[in-house]
Amino acid sequence: MNISIQELTFNYNSTPTLNNITLQIHQSEILGMIGPNGSGKSTLLKCINKILEPKQGKILLDQQSITKINRIEIAKKIGYVPQSTNTNENITVFETVLTGRRPHITWQSNKKDQEKTWQALKTLSIEKLAMRNFYELSGGEQQRVIIARAIAQEAKVLLLDEPTSNLDIKHQIEVMDLTHKLVLKEKLAAAIAIHDLNLAAKYCNKIIMIKEGKIIDAGETKTVLTEDNISKVYEIKVKVNHYKNTPYIIPIAPLN
Repeated sequence: MNISIQELTFNYNSTPTLNNITLQIHQSEILGMIGPNGSGKSTLLKCINKILEPKQGKILLDQQSITKINRIEIAKKIGYVPQSTNTNENITVFETVLTGRRPHITWQSNKKDQEKTWQALKTLSIEKLAMRNFYELSGGEQQRVIIARAIAQEAKVLLLDEPTSNLDIKHQIEVMDLTHKLVLKEKLAAAIAIHDLNLAAKYCNKIIMIKEGKIIDAGETKTVLTEDNISKVYEIKVKVNHYKNTPYIIPIAPLN
């Protein structure tokens, strides 16, 4: 499934948050969304997932406008991994992942829903955690569970809002590596809002760089993550080197 966003504008209480956003998200690719806090990355993900309604513009899923797709069908097509998750404090890992089957359940879960849940747990290598309380897990384990929930939905689009925030470097790499493998194996279209530019450089096929609700640059990772672009958007001086054709960024100092 491919996503096309055309001239998208969104306001919070008449304050512009996204301004004339146009981009494509393709099957089997990860699009990285980078930019300072408050630049509009999370808002854009919520617009794609129909949590927020744009003021103007179009969002197309395989050429079909999301305005013509109801919430249940959206949930079947799009798996969303938010920055934080609020669930019942006594919920188990299995029950958490099973909630991903809600768009497919007419009355109550059946054998197929339970099989899809176990399959998602196994895909994420967390089946041993199935009966554990979700809130007793580490941050990295919780992220795996939430991604498993999205996989249980059988969605073809995966939206992740800062999935590596509050994780140590080991779990950051585990989550990103896992996401990359899932996108290729399941032929998903994925978009990730992410702060770590080096993780974005390593795992994202393409990058959009956003500042104050506008796309400053977009394209292949190595063409977007340049010293000039990063200085312009983040107001910091950096050195960009390359390893095996992948850029890596070394912060030097603030511009001021």
